Amino acid sequence: MRLALPPTSCKVNTPSDLAAAIVQALGDQSGLSWLEPSHGSGVFVEEISRLGVPKRRILAVDLDPVGSPADGLATTIRRVDFLKWAQDTRRRFDRIVGNPPFVSIKRLKQSLQRTAASVPDFDGIAIGRGSNTWYAFVLASLRLLKKDGCMAFVLPSAAEFTNYSAGIRAAVHDTFRSLELYRCTRPLFDGVQEGTIVAIARGYGSGPCKVRRKRYTSRESMIKALAQSGKAAGRECRVRPAKSSPVVLPLKSMAALRLGGVTGDASFFLMDEERRQSLKLPTSAFTPVVSKARHVRFAYLQREVWNELKEADERIWLFNPTPLIIRENWRVRKYLYPEAGGCNREAYKIVDRKPWYQTPLLSRADAFISGMSQQGPWLCINEFPKLRATNTLYVLRFAEQYRQERYMWALALLTSIAQRQIRGIGRHYADGLVKYEPGALGEVELPRLQPNANHRSLYEQAVTSFLNSDLPTAKDIADSVRL
Repeated sequence: MRLALPPTSCKVNTPSDLAAAIVQALGDQSGLSWLEPSHGSGVFVEEISRLGVPKRRILAVDLDPVGSPADGLATTIRRVDFLKWAQDTRRRFDRIVGNPPFVSIKRLKQSLQRTAASVPDFDGIAIGRGSNTWYAFVLASLRLLKKDGCMAFVLPSAAEFTNYSAGIRAAVHDTFRSLELYRCTRPLFDGVQEGTIVAIARGYGSGPCKVRRKRYTSRESMIKALAQSGKAAGRECRVRPAKSSPVVLPLKSMAALRLGGVTGDASFFLMDEERRQSLKLPTSAFTPVVSKARHVRFAYLQREVWNELKEADERIWLFNPTPLIIRENWRVRKYLYPEAGGCNREAYKIVDRKPWYQTPLLSRADAFISGMSQQGPWLCINEFPKLRATNTLYVLRFAEQYRQERYMWALALLTSIAQRQIRGIGRHYADGLVKYEPGALGEVELPRLQPNANHRSLYEQAVTSFLNSDLPTAKDIADSVRL
């Protein structure tokens, strides 16, 4: 029987200088036992051995049957699924270190998928296939840690904000004495652009937890900082109340937040005014849209602003004809069904769409959000009822009971309460870009503001400061009307 292995894309070797810094940050003492649950080429085992730790105190586990020179430096177990092994072993360890695979459980081979999905979260419920393999590795490792033990892992930046990893974030307060998070704005691995962090947790079972977060512009500066690991003071880890305050609501409870319309073939469906006129296509066959982050640089967007974008030949038309318009207009039919070229109807998102020529959109767009704004997420309120957005932006639709309060909730997103939460949910990429996912934004809790304040006027002032990179002033304006 062939051995089921994870996708090769999830195998990223840790640079030796980074592995050395992490292992040295954990440190060793006489008699301590070590575990490397994702042994691979053995870079961590090599560095543990350099500390003077003998083979008998190091256990290395890996699914890959291909050995490495480092295998002889530890008690090495290959051809073994660590997640399955962890369920049965009675062994416990003082130090656990590694770089677990970053791959969705859904992408694993069926046999590996079943084991990973069945790993219990802190609430005892299986994490399921919607989680990631690294999360399963961390959970399994935690259950193998001795009292007052330490662990260090290289993790994706998603560890700080994804919904599926919320269990670990909440449990850290009770289970560790300290947690250090090191993030680098440059790539830690060749060919990997997604943000990466090094997490070092100390004193298992000795909470409450002190947290220290640091960001560095180079791998070298981060490695230098790791040499001081454990020496700097942190702040006490806050625990979110079990129940929300009646004056605080998560964004997802008051509004639907979705990706803008996905065309599947932007060159066919999106066009500027000059191209529309050259094709002599009627405006009735189009939906007005915003398609770039630079289109939403205001507290609110009115038709006059959209007209300015149209005159500047921005791509602000989405070809989205109804069957009636197709029947009545031969130019529309000619554009839909040309003799040559035309839309790539085999493209993803088009091939199974019915009718293929209509891009699904929210029935109403109350506000637009850029998920990759340099300043961070904020709401551009839509004052042009027919306007929608494509998938470079997020679209927000308030529930009816909250729609009249759009400017209040937009202003609430700029309060210090909301901004503290937002700082922790950005997905950092190696080129410095920060992305905010709809699911994470939906969890941000917004405070109600004073009902009689002029929220629209205050919001205009706050957004002006915000977009001028003056976040303190924007927060002061928003906080001035908090209840």
